[in-house]
Amino acid sequence: MGGLLSPQDYAFFGDETGISHDRYTVVGGLCVHKNTIPVVHKNIAEYRDKYNMKAELKWTKVSNQKVSEYTALVEYFFAMNSTNLIQFHCVIFDNHKWNHRKYNDGDPDIGLSKLYYQLLHHKFGGYSGKVGSLFVCLDHRHSTTAHETLRKMLNAAAARDHGITTEPFKQIVSANSKSDDLLQLNDVILGAVGAAKNGKHLLASSRQSKRDLAALVLKKSGLPFDVDTPRNVMRFVVWNFRPRN
Repeated sequence: MGGLLSPQDYAFFGDETGISHDRYTVVGGLCVHKNTIPVVHKNIAEYRDKYNMKAELKWTKVSNQKVSEYTALVEYFFAMNSTNLIQFHCVIFDNHKWNHRKYNDGDPDIGLSKLYYQLLHHKFGGYSGKVGSLFVCLDHRHSTTAHETLRKMLNAAAARDHGITTEPFKQIVSANSKSDDLLQLNDVILGAVGAAKNGKHLLASSRQSKRDLAALVLKKSGLPFDVDTPRNVMRFVVWNFRPRN
């Protein structure tokens, strides 16, 4: 299946989960160098052939009948993550702390866009923007914040906060995850992180396959999701965002 190739040095493939009914929203994505994307595509293609997983890979499709196949996908991800072929960064926000009326003009989407901004600015841009140009691909969503507006804000913040004056964010685009393996892989890992953060891996009411997969991602990440990842760790980053009063 493959997907988009980055015209810039570094790419971020992102999405969100937990925006409807969960306590915590998680915005996260995969960070990868442009030269590594074909390698990741090849690895996922081999996985698809080995496990006969030709359809879209998605957290909502994790079932008790496919738990072995999705467990293998998680193993593939952490093999690539452990060898630094691919990184995962996410920001988590407590939905009980939103005040959309006061801070977001009453629009919840503005609050969600702010989470994308924080993650892309402080993590992806703050690190990768210092050494190369940046490409961002987000799974399709209806947003009141235009990609070009977000891009300009991120470049201004990069200059202000990181001293990066090259306008590193060159492109922000959206794509349909059905045609992109990196967006699909991110959907599964992000879904597992969101489930674990919201405690669904502990609930008997949750589907057993999803409980097992969320617990596996939590274990293999080596991180407690209620504590921020140390700044010197880059391969798997969890950031619990706390807004200023």
